[in-house]
Amino acid sequence: MGKAALQWTDDMLAQLGRDTDAVLAARWGTTAKTVNLKRNALGIAAHGHVQWTPDMLAALGRDSDAAIADRFGLSKSGVVAKRQSLGQAATGTGGRTPFDWAPEGLALLGTAPDAAVARQLGLSRLTVYNARVARGIAAAGRKVAGAGGPAFGAALGSAAD
Repeated sequence: MGKAALQWTDDMLAQLGRDTDAVLAARWGTTAKTVNLKRNALGIAAHGHVQWTPDMLAALGRDSDAAIADRFGLSKSGVVAKRQSLGQAATGTGGRTPFDWAPEGLALLGTAPDAAVARQLGLSRLTVYNARVARGIAAAGRKVAGAGGPAFGAALGSAAD
């Protein structure tokens, strides 16, 4: 014989959509599927579900994902997912204009640490890093303490490891 049907109280119905189906199911001693079916039958959105308004949708692709998330109290990942589901490109610049890589700036990539080039050009280290990697330019060599002197080179291969 099957389990007795869950008797839905007004209090239980009021909690639908205010917490996850799994949490409510555990609280009431039933399955998440039972809670899900009742919530859907009543047309109640799942906990955490966002009803996208025309203002929110208009901001997608126009404003940065982070700015939209902050403005509407959403997670950035939720904004990214919605924008991508609509096939919209990200602003990519966070409201800033992209840096125009002139030949002089490109010539600096890989000649010094990215942080130094970034300071010289007034950019972030990440912008310089991304530009260098995108163009297949190796990072500037790093000096290791004790390496590079004449004694170091002469010592190479002269002692057993």
